[in-house]
Amino acid sequence: MLPFILKTVEEPSLRLQLLSNGNMTFDVHIQTEMDINDEHCFSQEGNESYLEGSNRAILREAKEAVYKAFTTFLKQTSEPGPFLPFELLSQYPYQRYTLILSVTRSYELQDVFQTTSDTIWVDGGNSIFEFEGYELAINAKHHIVDSSAYLVSPEKFTVFMRRVNAADNIRFYRSTFFDLSRNAPPPFELNAQEIIETVQQDIASRESAIPMGKMLTTVSSADEDTSETENQRSCPECNGDVRRIGNSFFCLQCDWDDLPPLNRRI
Repeated sequence: MLPFILKTVEEPSLRLQLLSNGNMTFDVHIQTEMDINDEHCFSQEGNESYLEGSNRAILREAKEAVYKAFTTFLKQTSEPGPFLPFELLSQYPYQRYTLILSVTRSYELQDVFQTTSDTIWVDGGNSIFEFEGYELAINAKHHIVDSSAYLVSPEKFTVFMRRVNAADNIRFYRSTFFDLSRNAPPPFELNAQEIIETVQQDIASRESAIPMGKMLTTVSSADEDTSETENQRSCPECNGDVRRIGNSFFCLQCDWDDLPPLNRRI
């Protein structure tokens, strides 16, 4: 799930007519001249399966580069706020937002939810948890610092991307990020530690009435698995450094982890 709307275009410039809140039309001039990343060497030789795989990989890299540019855009435009800025959010009709965190903070937050029924899996591997009536989709990114987090409506910003094919390479260009939804709140920059502590306190207050027998059973089963993970020191996929969360580990360099599946809400 992307925290913005991504549209592909074929022309380097185009003009859109949009309807304002006052039912007045206005023009938006779109230019896709910003080079997303380095050119991708591409050979037309190979079977159909190989070419399709190469195309998917190149497109995935381009989307990731756009995402990284989006987080830079958020650093420059987001308003500081608490978790959650209820007073402002209540002024808008949206109930689902994207919460962008560092990889470390994302795993810490998901670990907090391991024993609750507040989290469900959604397509793309992103998880959603409910908090005070809002659904927050977690996006984990390696280039986000651990102290920061961003809350954004996925319907607020739109970016246009253009692909240019040459004989032996492919280049991608993008527009700036346009606010084409006038009825969505501004993006917020949050404190990641505050998010985790607030969620922990909320869960603790709701689970204070759990029977002691059930709590002891949960602790006992967790202790049985501890010895199996004590010797985990490096990532089995890329041999990178790993970090421990509870009895599980996740990689700091790639997307590998051995966290148990989160509870799925029916």
